This record gives sequence, C-alpha cells and structure tokens, in this order.
Amino acid sequence: MTTRRVLVALIAVLAIAILVGGLAVAGLAYWQFVARGPTTADDLLVLDGAQRMHLVPPAGDSRLLAEDVSPELFRYPAFAPDGTRVAYISQDREGIALHSLDLRTGARTELYRSRENPPLYLAWSPDGRAIAFLSNRRTGGLGVHRVAADGSSPSELIGISPSSSYFAWQPDSGALLLHIGGSSFEQGRVSVYGPGSSEPRVELVDPGFFQAPAWSRDGSQFFYVAQPPVSGPLSPDRVESVLTRVAADGTAPLALASERTAAIIFLRSPASDRLAYTTISPAGPGALKLVDGAGGEVRTLSRPDEGVVAFFWSPDGARIAYLTTEPGGALPRFTWHVAELASGTISDLVSFAPSQAFAALVNFFDAYAISLDLWSPDGRQVVYGADDGVYVLDVVSGKAERRAAGVLGMWPRR
Repeated sequence: MTTRRVLVALIAVLAIAILVGGLAVAGLAYWQFVARGPTTADDLLVLDGAQRMHLVPPAGDSRLLAEDVSPELFRYPAFAPDGTRVAYISQDREGIALHSLDLRTGARTELYRSRENPPLYLAWSPDGRAIAFLSNRRTGGLGVHRVAADGSSPSELIGISPSSSYFAWQPDSGALLLHIGGSSFEQGRVSVYGPGSSEPRVELVDPGFFQAPAWSRDGSQFFYVAQPPVSGPLSPDRVESVLTRVAADGTAPLALASERTAAIIFLRSPASDRLAYTTISPAGPGALKLVDGAGGEVRTLSRPDEGVVAFFWSPDGARIAYLTTEPGGALPRFTWHVAELASGTISDLVSFAPSQAFAALVNFFDAYAISLDLWSPDGRQVVYGADDGVYVLDVVSGKAERRAAGVLGMWPRR
C-alpha cells in the first residue's frame, strides 16, 4: 500500500513507511503438512518477528509454514476463500516473490518474482482462481497485476498508478474495481477492468478522498466516494465527500451520505449492502456511521465524540468491532469496542499497544478487509497484534488471551 492520499494542508492522516529488512533464508518442513492435514476454523495464521509464518492451533504445537517471509510492511499473507491455500510474499537473495502454498500437500508455487518491481498487498479472487496484487515500481508508482493462482500463466500488468492504488474483486470474480491515483484533484479515477484486459470498460473521473471501493453483494453495482465539481480556488469548505452507489456500468449514481471537509473510509457488510463508514478531517477521525446501500437515513453507531480509526464487520453483519486511540509510546494505544447493530449497545473492551504490523494494517483496514479476516468464522473472537504477541479477544466475555508470539494474526477463511 502507499500512504493515504490526502488534500495537502486540509486532511491529516497517519503515514506508515515501508520498511526494508534483511534477507531471510528459505526453508519448509513438508512432512508437517502430511502429518497434520489442512487447517481448522480454530487455527490462526501468525507472522512472527523473525519473518516466519506459522499455523497456530488453540492447543498443541504450532506448524511452521515458511521461514522466508518478506520483512517489509504491507506484504501480509492471505488465505484463499476456501482456506486450503495461503498466498504470501517471500524475500531471498534472488529478489522478492509471490507464492501460493497448498496447506493440504505442502506444495509451494511461485507466481511472480522481481527485483525491480517487487510485489506487495495481495487479495484472492472470490473463486480462488486468481490473485490480484500491487508492485512497487522501480520507476515510481504502483503496478496493479492479476495472476492465475495455480501458476499456469504469467502475471498480467493491468495498469500503473503514479501514487495510491486500491482494488476490489467483483463477487463472481469477473472484474476488478480499481481506485487509482487519489482524488479528482490529483487526476484520480475509479475504473472497472474485465478479465484479460488492460483497458477499463468503465471509468469515472470524479473520485473524492477515500481509499478502497466496494462492490454490492450481488455484483450488479459498486460503491465509491465522489467529489462534486469545484470551481474557483480550492479551500477546505469546498471539499465534499459523497458516498455513492452506481450501476456496474458506472451509470445511475445515487448519493448515500455526504461529509464536508473530510475523507470517507467505508466497508460493505459481508451479509448485506449496508455500508459502515468513518471520516478523517483536520480535526481527526470521526464517529462510526451506518447507511443502507439502497439509501435512507445515516445512523451513528459509535459514541458521537469517539474518533474511530478502523472498524471490522463480523461475518454475519450483526456486529462491528472498532478501534479508538489514545496517545502513548512510538505508536498510539488502541482500544477495542463492539457495536451491536440491532440493539445499538456498545461494549468497551481491551486497550493495548499495537505491533507495528498491526498499526500498518489499521491504517489501510478497508483494503485489508478483502484479503484477511480478524474475526473468527463463528463471529465470537477478534485477533490482533500487540507489542508483546498475538492475542485473541472474546467479544462476548471481553477476555483477551495471548495465543502466540508474533506481530500479526488472521483466521482461515471458510
């Protein structure tokens, strides 16, 4: 990921630098896969501080998957939709590579490798047949790629952005929705690319300040943030972010919510077309709000005075876990809260000092929502990376338990 694109002097956000680490030595114990079989819903995928990747069960020994994982931020692994494979990025003396690892057999397939244009953020297509990823271009900017998950064909370079780039897979895996280049003030655009094409079939040139777009649940529409036209000198009061729904062909726009002098960061529910969003303005992060994808009133879910820096839908769409911050140390401390959508009640849970990897994920939580899961499949637990290990939080009891040494954890997909 690139840093969040913002309007200079108007919208302040946290910038996380991509750190370059040393080389790791490749290695893999294949016998462990045959002996222990595939993942279960209670296993966690954990990255440790030594650039190793493990599967960690609730009890018993962890299972080493790889010890050559890239030490750079924003190169986090991702489970395939059925949980049987993991895509991850490794680094060795020959460069940086994207791999697919079969958890049933231990077979590892190299999908892409480059010294000059190394891969970063990645996400599987919903059907598990392809992976979209970004590359950090030697000549500047980011490339957007698509590659067959079985390695049967070389990766396709869809396009190059001079700055930020975010994408979302259509639910039937038929197209990629891209937000490239920031806002319309920066010549940004929102585009739809079909399979095998490097030319967009839909292109909108009015994006506002936001990060990742989203498809409707059935793929017939998509959501993005638009900026109404501005004439005359640019000033804070002219910035307006309009959360908008359009048909898949880019027509029939419907404004769902509007925020002045602020960026909107949003996520669609995994169970419906309801959209939750928060804002970032010169005053800081805003409250967590909810609006239906068909239109209607905007509802505030968090306490109005809370600044929500990230949030995550539960698998059934009944709850949202969200984070607020308080000053402390090199990184701010986070506090977990859970909002029950039906009752409107809020539970205040644990506070913690995050790992650097988790803090970087939080900065781009809307993009990572399509590539990894912090909620357990049963919707009872949330995993997070603290400065002293990976913890699992029971959102009903409020109890947090340290599951493993490491900097980042995620649940297998089911």
